[in-house]
Amino acid sequence: FRGVNIVCVLSIIFFFSGIQNSIAYENEIENLSTVMTVNIASAGKKIVAVVDFTDLQGNVTELGRFLAEEFSIAIAGADKGFMVVDRTHLKSIIEEHKLSSTGLIDPQTARKLGKIAGVDALITGTITPFGDSIRLAVKVLDTETAKMISASSGNIARTKAIEELLARGIEVIEATPSEPKPGKKTVKKHVLGDLEFRFLEAKRAGKALTIYVVATNNGEKEFELRTWTRDCYLYDNMANKYKASSACVGTDKGGPHSTVEDVIIPGVSVKVSADFKDISSQASTGTLEMKTNQGKVVFRNMGIK
Repeated sequence: FRGVNIVCVLSIIFFFSGIQNSIAYENEIENLSTVMTVNIASAGKKIVAVVDFTDLQGNVTELGRFLAEEFSIAIAGADKGFMVVDRTHLKSIIEEHKLSSTGLIDPQTARKLGKIAGVDALITGTITPFGDSIRLAVKVLDTETAKMISASSGNIARTKAIEELLARGIEVIEATPSEPKPGKKTVKKHVLGDLEFRFLEAKRAGKALTIYVVATNNGEKEFELRTWTRDCYLYDNMANKYKASSACVGTDKGGPHSTVEDVIIPGVSVKVSADFKDISSQASTGTLEMKTNQGKVVFRNMGIK
């Protein structure tokens, strides 16, 4: 029975450890929001909005959206005499008026958003993976002057739930002047946690096409990046679908039914490529879908002519 007792004790320890981490995360949000609400009220601001939190490159992540929503709820419940604008409404305004192609809000954007949405103060935040925790930095901007009213930072434990949100990639939309159709958007970058994928180029020779992507490790740990040619597809603007004939990650290259992989150390980039055959002569743009062990990567509306 001693073995059973040890298992039970360990289970209880892990259970309460998980609860403690969850409480620590909620406490950190509460502590930061309390400081913010006091400073917002002291500055006499009446209408406040919270935008999606980003990484240091300005990319909006699922974790950033989640933390911004939690922060918005915490501030709205503070009852300090100011109103918090619904984040869905705010996002619609940003998209409608094309105020930001990334999640970053610069001083000029803050002023414009303040006038359009009638917001007195804007709350922005950045999240940075840092060892076993996530560094959260939050600022309050005066939309009239773009000066900081308040700024605070704290650490959130990288629990399993937080890790899952961090790993979910968000497509980064970048408008390009050579878009083939008005309103159509191009995805040139895709972020999966600490891994950043960026479209490099598409080389065509007759009916053969090779698409090159650069994968960069922006984290502090090594990543094993793996993909499979059977799960790599290209969709062109003529409604054709092509399966990759071969793929390459770093120095590892394989054929139609291969698995290719390589290790990416922190701060280093490796080239990833996929080869396709019998491409339609009328195809001018395409969407690349590549499944990896880190998640699915998608690049849209790439020029392949």
